[in-house]
Amino acid sequence: MKTVLINCSPKGNAQNCNTKIICEAFVRGMQSPCDILCIAGSDIHELVRMIEAYDAVIYVLPLYIHGMPGIMMELIQHLRPSMGDGKAMGFIIQAGFIETQQHKYIEPYFASLTRRLNYNYLGTVSKGEAAGIYMFPWLFKKVLRQFSRLGSRYEQLWCFDQTIISALEKPYELSRFKVGILQFLCESGLNDIGWHHELKKNNAYDKRLDRPFFF
Repeated sequence: MKTVLINCSPKGNAQNCNTKIICEAFVRGMQSPCDILCIAGSDIHELVRMIEAYDAVIYVLPLYIHGMPGIMMELIQHLRPSMGDGKAMGFIIQAGFIETQQHKYIEPYFASLTRRLNYNYLGTVSKGEAAGIYMFPWLFKKVLRQFSRLGSRYEQLWCFDQTIISALEKPYELSRFKVGILQFLCESGLNDIGWHHELKKNNAYDKRLDRPFFF
């Protein structure tokens, strides 16, 4: 089955693009790596024609405060239903939210979209707490190995491995103990160390309390 991954991040092929890193990890586990295409920088009509040439398409996207990227929404508006049966479509979500229950609301939409486009639904893979992948790659080695295993199993089975999906989506919901730890980190300021480092690196630390909107 000829498969393509669609990088749906506005960052495209930038080195600090977590979606790009996940796409590369997914194909790393394959004997014959599938193609990766980016929405960013592509002609939307040409990209649609290219997608239609594949038997299966997997959209890999960041979730921004419960919303998919605008460039992905634009692409969806241009997609056309498959004229034949047997084509497949799946989705991989990465987001900064720790709990993957935050992602679950979008899965019914993806399932419905797949049916309307006359594709078979491969499912949706969710990974939370992924915002730091490019900043702290050594902390996410296990996660990226799981994505590589997911790609390897996909190549063998032409579907997503449910065991790997279950491992990636943990934690679905934080326990009270973990919520307490997170609350302590936030109140003590320890949770901001990495974020403040990025702000200082980009000369934005002194603007961290700016308010762009007033009510």
